[in-house]
Amino acid sequence: MSRLRESALTLAAIALVAAVVCAFSVATSAYIDQQATAGLRSELSAQAGEDLALRASLDSVEDADQQDAEVRRAIAKTLGAVEVTFDTTRTLEAGAIFSTGDQSGPAETLTVPDLETRAVFDTGAAPTVADQVAVQANAAAALGLRAGDQVSLNQVVFTVSGTWRPIDPLDPRWYGDEAVETGGSDRRGPFVITEDAWDRFDLQPKAVWTVVPTSIDDFTSSNSSSVGSAWATVQRAWRGEVSGFDSLQIQSQLARTLDDFDQRVEGLRAIEPVAAALIAGSALVALWQLVQVLVASRERDALLFWARGRSTAAIASLVAGEVASATVFGAAVGVSAVVIALSVAPIAGQSLVLRPSAFVVPTLVVIAAILIAAASSYRSTTSVTQSTRGGRGDSRARRVAAPGAVLLVALGAALSVWQLRRYGSPLTTNADGSTGIDPLVVVAPALALIAVVLAALAAFPAVVGLHSRRIRGSGVVGIHLAARTLARQTARVAAPLVIVALAVGSGTMAATFSATWSHLYAQNAALHVGADVRVSSPLASLSAAQRDAVAATDNVVDVIPVDVQTLSLGTVTASVVAATPDALRQVAHDAGGVFAPDEAADDIQMDDPGPIIPDGADTLTLRVEALGFDAPPALSAWIADRLGSVRSVTFASPTVEADGVLAYTVAAGEHAAPGSLISIDISFADQSFDVIRPSFRLVSLDADVGGAAETVPLGQYWSLDTLSDFALPPESNAGGDGFVLDAGLPFLRMTSASDGAASEYLRPRVVISAPLARALDLRIGDLIALSLRDVLGDANAVVTAIVPAIPGADSDMALLMDLSAINHFHQRTSNLPAESSDLWMTTVDQQQQQVRDSVRGVVPANAQIELRDNPESRKVLGAASIALWASAAACLLFAFIAMGSASSSRIRWGRNDIAALRALGMRPAEQSAVVMREMLFVLAASLVAGAAAGALVGALTVPQLARAAVDRGYLSSSASLAVDWTGLGLLLGALVVGIAAILVDLSRRVRSLASRLLPGEGHE
Repeated sequence: MSRLRESALTLAAIALVAAVVCAFSVATSAYIDQQATAGLRSELSAQAGEDLALRASLDSVEDADQQDAEVRRAIAKTLGAVEVTFDTTRTLEAGAIFSTGDQSGPAETLTVPDLETRAVFDTGAAPTVADQVAVQANAAAALGLRAGDQVSLNQVVFTVSGTWRPIDPLDPRWYGDEAVETGGSDRRGPFVITEDAWDRFDLQPKAVWTVVPTSIDDFTSSNSSSVGSAWATVQRAWRGEVSGFDSLQIQSQLARTLDDFDQRVEGLRAIEPVAAALIAGSALVALWQLVQVLVASRERDALLFWARGRSTAAIASLVAGEVASATVFGAAVGVSAVVIALSVAPIAGQSLVLRPSAFVVPTLVVIAAILIAAASSYRSTTSVTQSTRGGRGDSRARRVAAPGAVLLVALGAALSVWQLRRYGSPLTTNADGSTGIDPLVVVAPALALIAVVLAALAAFPAVVGLHSRRIRGSGVVGIHLAARTLARQTARVAAPLVIVALAVGSGTMAATFSATWSHLYAQNAALHVGADVRVSSPLASLSAAQRDAVAATDNVVDVIPVDVQTLSLGTVTASVVAATPDALRQVAHDAGGVFAPDEAADDIQMDDPGPIIPDGADTLTLRVEALGFDAPPALSAWIADRLGSVRSVTFASPTVEADGVLAYTVAAGEHAAPGSLISIDISFADQSFDVIRPSFRLVSLDADVGGAAETVPLGQYWSLDTLSDFALPPESNAGGDGFVLDAGLPFLRMTSASDGAASEYLRPRVVISAPLARALDLRIGDLIALSLRDVLGDANAVVTAIVPAIPGADSDMALLMDLSAINHFHQRTSNLPAESSDLWMTTVDQQQQQVRDSVRGVVPANAQIELRDNPESRKVLGAASIALWASAAACLLFAFIAMGSASSSRIRWGRNDIAALRALGMRPAEQSAVVMREMLFVLAASLVAGAAAGALVGALTVPQLARAAVDRGYLSSSASLAVDWTGLGLLLGALVVGIAAILVDLSRRVRSLASRLLPGEGHE
């Protein structure tokens, strides 16, 4: 017991180091998991429609109840191992043809058993018998149907029982069916009938099971991936289990939502082992030093035990047992403290869940501490016993071991850093296409930091020697003694030098990562979103009416249509982002200087696509010459504003002016000016062509601006299209402003030619990203063939600029072009209004979250609404910075322990020198000054080595780590290094203050000994 009491402080320090490193590992794992879980739940709460559901559909069979029971059992079995509960809803659905007498067309027909709980009825009620149908209210209004009216589905007559609207169109059970809210356009409905009504006509419906999680709070970062894995087995596992299996179709949008989130935060998990490796390396050095102190204090006991006949291994096992007990005790205390703390005060209200990987570092540290103790104790015991037979054995092997260890660590660090920089990320793609964490890569920062610090340690004797030679003739005894002591006892100060250097290096790396990550996160968020808020709806394009509804919501300033398409160029897949130059100038974000909106706008600017309507125009008057028509044609026009919105205006019936010219007038409307008139639609009445061929020619266009008529030039060529596969357009006249009909046409569109001439040669100007330029070896001025939507064949574009990244793109391979070109192609091929896949918005006073919540009910249910400044996402991914700062703080604590241990060790092995110097007449203050110079020299060397190591390792590894821990890091081609000087200053300040307190105590103790110790009383 007396032996344990003498070593109590050292054993307590060993237990403390073990407790800190184990607590840090478990706490970091729990913190990252809980932050990821909070982010996942926040992400899911912002989703709606199909993004929150799974679906399976089968052809209905005769025994519907048995099939339903089979499918429900199969779903329960498939998802049984997932720690999430689900609700399953069965519906029947099929396409049909409706007819109301004066209208007919495609219809969407459903059976919804619980319609009364999911919908409200404007009139009537849900169908209860086989000859009744409930019609979505908007569809009913468009078709003129009311309760009690009759409508036929596939020629079977039904009576309308009521008209309904969904209580929540975003309910996942509707699976984002836009018709549920709007009444449909291509297919009217839904028409809801009872299940037995299907027997009335020859129509086999699909039975659809929609699987929705009961509560989002069931999801955690640990179980989210299991949903997709389980659902992926359906096609194989359900064979022979459900009736009608051959018709099985599954939809996995919820699984894709979860997988997408997992991929976005996967880099966060890669930082966890980086932080763990940093703290583990520092902890092992601290434990090594503490074990050396413990072993040195036991050398006399070891000699006594050996003299009594104990073996070297038995003596060594005593110290190893003490270290093992202290380490295991410390580890248990550290883990228990974290578990209790998180159980009492859980993060974000979540219960504590620990992954097995959280205990990897604690286990390794405990094992390493025991091995270090066993090896050190055995070596010390052997050395002590050998000294009785002729001296302590400093073998050549031991002298070579230290440089060999440094070289080995340096080679490992070089390999791991090279691999990290080669991959560009600690995340690698596995053979099955999944993403994993490369264990060699994630230890690169820690290995590199340790390698640089060990190199500095290897150079320390040479530095001390140089210092000693420089001050040899100074005549100052204190300086000479300090240099001599360091030169003779370099090994004694190795551990504090290394640990302090590691603390400084870890802090420097954490500060570099934190600032670099923060800058890169903001840059990538701006690149991905493009503006303050982005609405993306690739499956259900956004109409002008929806844009108006978004613009009418509170706190919205600008709403800009943006079209995003996927482009395949050989083996390269890229994103095409189309926005007008004015839209770029007005709302596009510069992403921290990566993108220059004004320059890009100039680079993609095309010629005006049609006659320019002046600002302030109230009405437009179009004069035409229409000869030989039995009735004047009906006209409407398509107007594109400067931001890319295309709208139709309809001219009133014409008035006849002199020379038979027809004058058509229309109110310009708030969205028309300033803008361009890009197309004119002409509808013809039926007539005879036996006597005369009718002719049509544009004469003039006037805009009424403030009561004064202003002429708008119509000089460009106008292309002619019937927008039909069954009718060819007439030939244009010589001037390109009209035509002559030689056959009956119901409709004709005149579109302003893109080049102002009959050649209609459109060559869009495009700005491309640097990765796309490298992939295709493109330079400014090169041509690139684009296969775009609404374009027959390829559109040849010319590269006008190469930029680091394109905002709003879904890939680093991207190009930017003028939306006017997309609109032009659309006008030439479709009679439907031009729509966009995306919207960019700017908000009032950064009210982005409020705008997201307001807009959610306006846009399609499956639309994604993303924010440039998303605090939830920043908090989740920012956990990586917190983990590295925590590891730096832990290394700082180890530095205090190491310096405290080193100061105690300095007193122990320097007692003889202190007594001798006192006998020679050196005063206590002078002796204290000598020891302070020694320790300050070590501290200065460690600060320089640590700062250099941190800066070097940061420059080599932080960009890759930051890209992995940033949402959609692929959008940025590079990460600019930055440093959080405030955080680094606070950490270094804490280090200086803590070590200063330790040195003050050391100085006091040296003064005390130097004032009373006599020769012969000093001993190690």
